[in-house]
Amino acid sequence: MPVKLVQMPPELIRIDEADIVAAGIEPRVLAEFRAYLPGVLDDRRGAAILLPAEAGGVPLLMLLARRVGAALRDENIHLRDTGGDIKGGKKRICYLPGDVLDDAFDEAETRQALAEEAACFLQDLDLVWAGRVPESATPQPAQLLKLLDTRLAAGLPTFLNADPATLPPEVLTGLRARLLVLEPA
Repeated sequence: MPVKLVQMPPELIRIDEADIVAAGIEPRVLAEFRAYLPGVLDDRRGAAILLPAEAGGVPLLMLLARRVGAALRDENIHLRDTGGDIKGGKKRICYLPGDVLDDAFDEAETRQALAEEAACFLQDLDLVWAGRVPESATPQPAQLLKLLDTRLAAGLPTFLNADPATLPPEVLTGLRARLLVLEPA
C-alpha cells in the first residue's frame, strides 16, 4: 500500500501562534522561530528544529506546515483562476512522521514525490533510527542527506524536527550544514 504523503497530526491541524506560546518552548528557540516565520515563504532551504520530543518541536513544525500549505493553496487557486495548467503546475506539500519515512524511501513513487513536492515536512525525523542502529535502518543517513541535497539544488525547502540526541551523528552534522537550525543554546 503506497505511503500517504500528508500525515499531519489531527490534533495540531488548527494550531496558531498563540498555541506555540502556550507550549512552553524554550524562549530563545521561540524567539528565533518567530523571527524566521515571516520569511518562511521566501526560504528555499528550509529549517531543522532540533529539540527533544517534549520540548515543542512538533507544534513549531506544524505551524510552518500550515503557513506554507496555505500559501501553496493560494498559489494553486490563482493558477486555476488565471487559466494556468493546474494539473501540471499544482504545488503540494508532503508531511510525514519519521516512523513512516523508511516505508516512503522503499517506494520509488513516494521517494520521487519527496524529492519533487514544493515543500517537505518531516516530523520527528529521529524516529527513523529509534531503537535501530543507522546501518539497519532505511533510509540510510546518506539517503536522507541525498534527498536534502536534491531538494536544495531544486530550490525546494525541507522542514523537519528531531531530537538531536537520537540522530545519527552524520545526519546531525548534515542537517546543520544544509538547513537553518533552530535549537537551544
